[in-house]
Amino acid sequence: KNKHNKRTRKLKNIQRSVSFEIAIASTKCTAGPVVRQRRSSTQQPSHHSSPFSVISTPSSLCNKKQMANNEQQRQKQQGRSFKAKHIFFLFILLSLLSFHSVLYLSHHHFFFFFMSVSSPPLHKFLRSNDDDKPHPAARGPNPLPQKLTPALIGAQRGHIHNCPIDTNKLAYWNDPMGYFDMNFHSPFASSSSGRTKYLTFEPDRGGWNNIRMSMENMIVLAAAMGRTLVLPPDQPLYLLKNDEARRQRGFTDFFNLQTKELQRHVPIITAEEFIKKEGGLDVVTKTKSNAKDQQIHVPEHFKKGVKEVMAHCEHRLKSKIWCGKLYDYYKEVGYVPSVHGEKNCFIFDKYSLENDKMIPDESVVENIKKFCGRRKAVYYDKQMQDATLIHFRTSENVFRILNHFYSFVHFTDPAIGNFYKRLIRDHIHYHDVIFCAASKIIHALQTEGFQKHGFVMTDQEGGGGGFSSMHIRRGDFQWKDMRISGEEWYDNTKDYWMDNEILYITTDEKNKTFFEPLAKHYELRFLDDYEEVAGLSDLDPNYKGMIESVVASRGRIFVGTFPSSFS
Repeated sequence: KNKHNKRTRKLKNIQRSVSFEIAIASTKCTAGPVVRQRRSSTQQPSHHSSPFSVISTPSSLCNKKQMANNEQQRQKQQGRSFKAKHIFFLFILLSLLSFHSVLYLSHHHFFFFFMSVSSPPLHKFLRSNDDDKPHPAARGPNPLPQKLTPALIGAQRGHIHNCPIDTNKLAYWNDPMGYFDMNFHSPFASSSSGRTKYLTFEPDRGGWNNIRMSMENMIVLAAAMGRTLVLPPDQPLYLLKNDEARRQRGFTDFFNLQTKELQRHVPIITAEEFIKKEGGLDVVTKTKSNAKDQQIHVPEHFKKGVKEVMAHCEHRLKSKIWCGKLYDYYKEVGYVPSVHGEKNCFIFDKYSLENDKMIPDESVVENIKKFCGRRKAVYYDKQMQDATLIHFRTSENVFRILNHFYSFVHFTDPAIGNFYKRLIRDHIHYHDVIFCAASKIIHALQTEGFQKHGFVMTDQEGGGGGFSSMHIRRGDFQWKDMRISGEEWYDNTKDYWMDNEILYITTDEKNKTFFEPLAKHYELRFLDDYEEVAGLSDLDPNYKGMIESVVASRGRIFVGTFPSSFS
């Protein structure tokens, strides 16, 4: 374009000379004049003279009208040639960009071509003006720019609803997830049979956070394998029996597992729904169902027991509704992996799955060794992929998975692993009512700290600070070396606290005199100090530990008990 403009300006200057017009026009005729540049230094041209001199002009010289027409045609031809060149180069550029985009997206398993019709149009993905700015959903003191966080495109920060005070700073999740995550499809899911496949499991027998961690592993495994997750029947959970009217609980009492977005990635059903659909017997009408439509039949010797426990069960062998009646059925008809969280790590690798042999890439193998440490790697293979039902015996000591999912399950493609971290972050969080109660306590602590001593929030983004927190585990803790005195707690932590700082203590110690060594130096607060503020009497009493974990997580500094899973 610059060259074209320069040429146009030059032509306009030259065209001021009538002689030059004649010379140019005559070259378009059959017999034109011969021209050359005037070189005489002594003969100066007049204002209207040409810088060229005509040496000879034949009698067939074109008239002025012909010359003007010829010049017009030449300029039009020049313009068409210029446009054609630019259209051609633009086409080549777009082709290269499109090819590069396809390579990039296919490498990360994100195919725009196969997105659902409900997905936003493509132009919404191309936000070049904001590439160097952090996405509004980005978090942390130094969030990365959008060009380095493509999974955030389309995401929005989550909200906590139906709370009388602003609690949204406590929402660490995104809702909705980004466009890439909405349309993610696991490369390990099998679609060859076209039939639904299932994953079943047993709740861990430990405290709530052991149960929660084990359950999160099951969600990730089911989602990665492309399976429907079957929840265990509601049952009394260890240390969550505070509601005498309803002692049997399930995961849906604490998490919203039925959201459309979560169900898209991992369908979740109850044990009762599974038995009715796949058990081979319609337990409502007590008539045999169509066997062709059911994959997993309850064997005759299990039918009576399975019917008794598919909705509620207990972990007591002598109970009429012993959970083992259902779990034994799962073990008989399903595939049972032999894995233990402390002895094994679970590996998802596309090459080893498709080729049924070891991974040739040494760097990938080295990363697996680094991840697993002394643990033996268990690879997701064809046998597991083809099984209609996979059952994890996670309530038994020899099969417990007492790990965070990101330290037990390893994806050799880090982009896939990051997706499942976001899946748990964005969907497996407590009900809003738990965060609302916790927010009321945090607000009261921060208000008191500011009014008395001028302490302010140190975490503006996450709504934390203004007080500090501790978890002092005492009651049923099996690690005897961790049961230290109040004096030791003070000596071990005094360098962390500020003078007169408010310390929120979550504990199972009932005797408040235990905390006197700390109370001499700091203002101590406990959950029961906020019974009225948080409206605890109106809430499920089993929520209390979860509320405390949220409150403690927002302290300026948190000191916990090693190795308590609550801490």
